[in-house]
Amino acid sequence: MRTIAVYRPGRCFPSLSVTGDRCELMCEHCRGRYLKGMTKVEGPGALRDLAEGLLARGCSGFLLSGGCDAQGKVPLLPYLDTVKCIKEATPLLVNLHPGLVTEGEAEMLASSKADRISFDLVLDPALIRERMHLRGAHQDHLVSFRALCRAAPGRVAPHVLLGAGDEGCELEAVRAACRADVPCLVLLSLLGRKVGGWEERLIRAVEECREQHRPVLLGCMRPRGRPDVEMAALEAGAAGIANPSKGTLNAIRERGWSILESSVCCALHR
Repeated sequence: MRTIAVYRPGRCFPSLSVTGDRCELMCEHCRGRYLKGMTKVEGPGALRDLAEGLLARGCSGFLLSGGCDAQGKVPLLPYLDTVKCIKEATPLLVNLHPGLVTEGEAEMLASSKADRISFDLVLDPALIRERMHLRGAHQDHLVSFRALCRAAPGRVAPHVLLGAGDEGCELEAVRAACRADVPCLVLLSLLGRKVGGWEERLIRAVEECREQHRPVLLGCMRPRGRPDVEMAALEAGAAGIANPSKGTLNAIRERGWSILESSVCCALHR
């Protein structure tokens, strides 16, 4: 019998921002709106206090992220010693989202003992330049991704955003991610702008992952209210889904599949 992984981070696994709602890039597909729903963390001491509160409430862990600077980096480095202390002293699970990194920064992130390092893998030059407002090339993303995979093998969760640029570049990002030593790949779909054929685009990306024999998950950033698309992705081979609709859960049960629910980010899929 097939088992579908269902992820519901919610209050048990909050998203934390080290920059509040500030971001220098202001990518066209986000414009900082996702930061507004995150809890602001002002300094390593505040992170330590927040982790103690999460532990007292029986929470499972947290995502540490934030807005990017002009070079596409999230300023997580000052927090890494605290993350390491949290990992050594508590059972909390930690997912870091650092943006672009150097080889040395990748090693520092890995040494924090974070359970996952999430990375947005983008290989579309036009998307990087015109929508993400970065001056670098798509090779910068590959270099960062490969540095993270070398430093933290089996702990890097690549994310690929569908619908913001060229589909061929998206599928190449999927293939590049699947060739690395990663535990899973997370697919995100563009919100706030109509993309023709986004449903078929999602299914093709799932099928590409299946052909590469990597677990693929539907992340929490995607159009909602379409249990038919969610089920089509699961039938195409997706291993799990974040915050599925009720209709999807009913359809999973009708097919006789079991459900394994976790109160964490889907990037922590094992």
